[in-house]
Amino acid sequence: MPIHAPIVLRFRAAPLAMPKHARLRAAVAEAVEAGEIPVGAKMMGERELSELLGVSLGTTQKALGSLVRDGFLVRRQGHGTFVGSARRPVSGSWHYRFLDDDGVSELPVFATILERKLVAGEGEWTRALGPDPAGYAMVRRALDVGGRLTCASDLYLPASRFGKILRMAEKRLTDVNVKALLETEFSAPTLHSEGVAHVVQLAAADCRVMGVAKGAWGLEIHIVSRSFGRVPITWQRMVVPSTPQGLKLDFHPPGSAGETGP
Repeated sequence: MPIHAPIVLRFRAAPLAMPKHARLRAAVAEAVEAGEIPVGAKMMGERELSELLGVSLGTTQKALGSLVRDGFLVRRQGHGTFVGSARRPVSGSWHYRFLDDDGVSELPVFATILERKLVAGEGEWTRALGPDPAGYAMVRRALDVGGRLTCASDLYLPASRFGKILRMAEKRLTDVNVKALLETEFSAPTLHSEGVAHVVQLAAADCRVMGVAKGAWGLEIHIVSRSFGRVPITWQRMVVPSTPQGLKLDFHPPGSAGETGP
């Protein structure tokens, strides 16, 4: 049976009094929960689905967008939209807060570990974090933002205090808010962050991670996060490709209204 068949049947069986976007959302969600659509299956394109159901493209986009936010669907940049991912977006992201097309709601963020290693050399992280004879734990990640864009991130932490992060199981760092992890595992809550942004020509390695053309331009943000006594605990290089999505830059935890700032 084609993947769209149970969606069509459920959509047409739904009460006509329901708004069309709500009928479509319910049809997909119920088909996923009932096991009628296999996990990981690729959805047909939004325009094709709109024509099949006889609804507007905007209606389809509204329904599928809400399903992405709730985890029933996952958009993978350059590949399409897939059904029933078991992954859940990063909770309470501070810095990767990109706005959806409505300009208000925030897109879900999924973090994948690309590399972890101990760095002994000096760099901007040394100046930000101070010297550490044990070196620095570096965690490189790719962050999928609602299927709209992919960001790259290099996170550095003093190894004398946070070296354990290099030995943790990868699944413990996948789709995880690292700041929350530092608070629960290392008693190091992030109380303040500050950042500086530059428009740069992106490095080739970052272009590969983000799926953009070599030599493209983007935004590189260097972020220092501090804990008790304003001691710096992380230095992060956050790289963002050119995107129409708005990015919040208040550097405070979601819902804090800035109370953790100076």
